[in-house]
Amino acid sequence: MCPSNCNIKKKKYKHINYVERTQIERWYNIDKKSKKEISELLNKSERTVRREIKRGLVDNLTYEWKEIWVYSADVAEKEYQYYLKAKGPELKIGNDYQLVKYIENGIKKGRKSPEILIAEIERESLEFKVDVCAKTIRNMIKLGTVFNIKSKDMIYRKVYKEKNKEKRVASKAPAEKSIEYRPKEANTREEYGHWEGDLVIGKEGKGAVLFTLTERRTREEIIIKLPNKKAENVSSAIDRLEREYKRIFYKKFKTITFDNGGEFKRYEELEQSCRRKGKRLEVYYAHPYCSGERGSNENNNRLIRRFIPKGRCITNISEEFIQGIEDWINTLPRPMFKYKTSLEVA
Repeated sequence: MCPSNCNIKKKKYKHINYVERTQIERWYNIDKKSKKEISELLNKSERTVRREIKRGLVDNLTYEWKEIWVYSADVAEKEYQYYLKAKGPELKIGNDYQLVKYIENGIKKGRKSPEILIAEIERESLEFKVDVCAKTIRNMIKLGTVFNIKSKDMIYRKVYKEKNKEKRVASKAPAEKSIEYRPKEANTREEYGHWEGDLVIGKEGKGAVLFTLTERRTREEIIIKLPNKKAENVSSAIDRLEREYKRIFYKKFKTITFDNGGEFKRYEELEQSCRRKGKRLEVYYAHPYCSGERGSNENNNRLIRRFIPKGRCITNISEEFIQGIEDWINTLPRPMFKYKTSLEVA
């Protein structure tokens, strides 16, 4: 073994105690030693000694009535004890390995927020050594002292817009199909059956897309994979839902509110039933560039982005994986429903 690598001990630093402060008082005030000499005598860094002397400096008068600055061990000790009490007790969450592991798995693998994890612990009566709140978990994640969780595990990735990206121009919807004419039951969320719709686009806006529908009252989610974002594929997706639900479809789907994208402009085809004569539902359009009028769908689309980040190709994603995302959203406890799921509220 190399001699330079053996018998090496890591230096341990300790806070200055009261005895050392009395020594500093004598060396600094009486012996007139420099800060560097004091640091060598105490085996402390010179920077530590400088901060300590600054902490205990007081204005004093000599017998000649001259003002001088001297170091007081009592003043420094009193201030040290004051800030020591303000520090507060150390958190014990790091000692509860099972709780730490549960939270890490819930956020990284389960893609859940701290608030939802705390609600699950209370609802399922899970027992851990330490009781914590969601805010404490978020603070610990921010400090990085307990959890092995990075910022990208908590928030959505920042996507920079391309400079030469083609701007999307919203087509003007017919006046009678404006969101202003949507039924009152849809606006107040009192009645089940009023949906919001949109497309989740893949890499560079090419290839397969996800047609998403969000029920306004329960936030129930339906996700359908389409080969591309053409208008005829959206109509075919609704035809597929009508054939799947049959008679239940007309109670389950009463209205759908879209944005002003070109893929939704054929409202006649979207409304026309494929199983019977007449309309199957009513289609309405939000005002241009007002995504907040379809906020429930936008929020659920952000949940989808936890699994399919922007820039990822959707073409190669399996139907089973997409169905798993839909099931996860519909079984996600939500604070607005007192941590019940969309399926439990429906």
